Amino acid sequence: MSDYGEPPSHDGNRRTGWAELGSGETVELARIGARFGARVLDAIIVGVVFFVLILVFASASSSGDAADFSGFDVTGILLGLVVGIGYEVVQIALWGRTLGKRIVGIRVIHAAHGGLPGWGKAFGRWAIPGLLALIPLVGWLLSILCYVSATWDRVYQGWHDKAAGTLVTRN
Repeated sequence: MSDYGEPPSHDGNRRTGWAELGSGETVELARIGARFGARVLDAIIVGVVFFVLILVFASASSSGDAADFSGFDVTGILLGLVVGIGYEVVQIALWGRTLGKRIVGIRVIHAAHGGLPGWGKAFGRWAIPGLLALIPLVGWLLSILCYVSATWDRVYQGWHDKAAGTLVTRN
C-alpha cells in the first residue's frame, strides 16, 4: 500500500503484489510462500485421508488377517480422484479456500469480479494439475510445474489459475 492507503497502480509487466480485477477493483495477491505453505498443508491433509481410506478399503477386501492390496490400482486412482475433488473442489467452490489456505490466510477468487470461483472454475483449477499427475512417468513433474509456473507470472497465476480464470489473494 502507498502512504495514503491506496494500492499501487498497474506498472506494466512488473510484479507489484496487486492485481486489478475485471470489475476494476484492486486486490492484494497472496505471496508464493503462503501459497506453497497452503499447498503443503493441503497435501498432508489429503494424504492422511487417502491413506486411511486405502487401509479401510484394503482391510474390507481381505478375507484373512492381512490387508489385501492386490488389484488396487484402479480403485486407488478412483479413490484419489474422489478425495481430491471432495477436498479441493468443494471447499474452493463453496468458500474460496481449503483448510490449508484458511490456515495461512489466503483465498481463491474469480478474476473477473472477486467473488467465489464457483463449481466450474473450482473444478477446472483442480483438474489441470490433477489430471497432469496421471500422465505416466512425467505426470508428477508436470503437476509440480503447473504450481511452480505461478512464480514467474506477474500476478502469481499458475497454469491452473490462468485456465480457470482465478487469482489467489490475501484475506
